[in-house]
Amino acid sequence: MKKVLCIYIVWLVIINLFAIAAQNRFNFNQDTAYPWMQREHFVADYPWNPIQLHARWDSFWYKDIAANGYSFKNLDSVSNIVYFPLYPFLTRLLAVLVGGDAVLAGTLLSTLSTALGLIYLFKIVKEFHPDLNPYLPVIILLTFPTAFFFNVLYTESLFLFLSTACFYYGFKRDFVKASIFGLFATLTRITGVLLIIPLLWEYFSDNGFKKPFNKDLIALLLIPFGTFCFFLYHYLAFGDFFLFLKVESLFGRAFHIDGSEFLPVTRPAIVNLLIDCMFVVVALVTSFFALTRLRVSYGLYMIATIAIALSTGMIMSIGRYILVLFPMYILLASIKSESVRFAYTLLSTLLLSMYITLFVNGYWAG
Repeated sequence: MKKVLCIYIVWLVIINLFAIAAQNRFNFNQDTAYPWMQREHFVADYPWNPIQLHARWDSFWYKDIAANGYSFKNLDSVSNIVYFPLYPFLTRLLAVLVGGDAVLAGTLLSTLSTALGLIYLFKIVKEFHPDLNPYLPVIILLTFPTAFFFNVLYTESLFLFLSTACFYYGFKRDFVKASIFGLFATLTRITGVLLIIPLLWEYFSDNGFKKPFNKDLIALLLIPFGTFCFFLYHYLAFGDFFLFLKVESLFGRAFHIDGSEFLPVTRPAIVNLLIDCMFVVVALVTSFFALTRLRVSYGLYMIATIAIALSTGMIMSIGRYILVLFPMYILLASIKSESVRFAYTLLSTLLLSMYITLFVNGYWAG
């Protein structure tokens, strides 16, 4: 465990030093990748401040919820009700301890959550994949192109912790504890509800249909209950049970959308599209091999998550969405060819550097 934390601390120091250098070295103009970008909404400042550089893009929505709660006016404009409550709630609690600084509180939350997520990933590999070096998936995860999002005011860090803990206790056949972590995961992001799929597979793989009613199976209902509660809140507060889906479409994510504002009509947008397509291919390929070579529950979870992301009709941010699919790193760690591992590590590290530079300078990075 100590070595995992040491690896993480070294990673944390290096990427933040790089981020500060990347922010202060360049003099970028406005990002012009997409027509909807307006400079006044996406300003990257705070030079030399290692804390404030963690707040960009969606971070401001989480800050708003932490400070002011949820708000909704009408369906003519975007609002913060599509962001799940656990991350901003914990940020608000931590802010009380750090003088009300929501960015510092969110940074601490993300840092702690990532550390816990890495520990559970290490435990999963060590106990259930004893043929692998348990440190290797940790390193592969931290060098993934979008891994910088573990370090900012986004939910990836918290969700990694909760989902890995959910899997770990599911593998240990402690379904009550797994369901509790799954419940918190559903209060972190929409795909948390998908954790019920691998847990049901693990449960029925052991028990079949001999025990249709017992505490373990009933406990699994906590997972969809979390999502239900969030939708119920929308109904009680704003009068619409499906308000989340309607407002989410205003962000360009729905089953049927007009994606004209996101078409790759500029060179930056074309590059983004090509990289996103690469992420989709990597996600689909690793899902297949996770299903067939690691554990069926891994593959089912990954495929369901990717299907939800692709069903929105666009692939923007797919590199961030698949970041939390930890079975992918276990699979990559099992690659025997040193040449393939070297090529992957080099490409991944270069892309990680690019994404850090984009994010801290206010450019679109997923």
